[in-house]
Amino acid sequence: MAPDPPIVTLLDACAVVSLFATRRMDDILAAAHGRFAVADIVSREAQFVFRGGSGPDAREREPVELQPLIECGKLDVAATDDEETLFTFIDLAQQIDEGEAMTGAIAFHRRCTVVTDDKKAIRVLTAHGVPILSTLDIVKQWVEHESIDAATLGKVLSDLRDRGHYEPPRTHPLRAWWDQSIALK
Repeated sequence: MAPDPPIVTLLDACAVVSLFATRRMDDILAAAHGRFAVADIVSREAQFVFRGGSGPDAREREPVELQPLIECGKLDVAATDDEETLFTFIDLAQQIDEGEAMTGAIAFHRRCTVVTDDKKAIRVLTAHGVPILSTLDIVKQWVEHESIDAATLGKVLSDLRDRGHYEPPRTHPLRAWWDQSIALK
């Protein structure tokens, strides 16, 4: 009997920006079960994070550099090479942004999970049967797997907020965990 293929989780652009903003994206991806990938269009869409901090340069942009993660095998680039996926992309792109649409089309046809924090993308992709995770789900998995201490977690979540401009909505299932953890910074 052949082994099960590795689980692939696709990151959309907002998830890439958020994870990169943590300054620990490589560690977070390495600790997770399965493989991570981005659609080729997403690797071009996710362009920058903010420097962060409290200085006058806090709003300066820093480029998102995925190539080192790709080269070391922690992140794959998923190309779209079949008509069926392209037709699904065209259908989804009428409802959501291109990066989320391509990510969703690939996930739908290759039975992948998508990491996104975009409300509309979550609604549309869930309606198409695509499993969804949030950035916080991935971060929390890393924290639990690696037994990350409270001070490090607080710093990571502060970077996520300040550099990636992400804060979970009040209705997010991990919002209480976020509030408690970020206060420990």
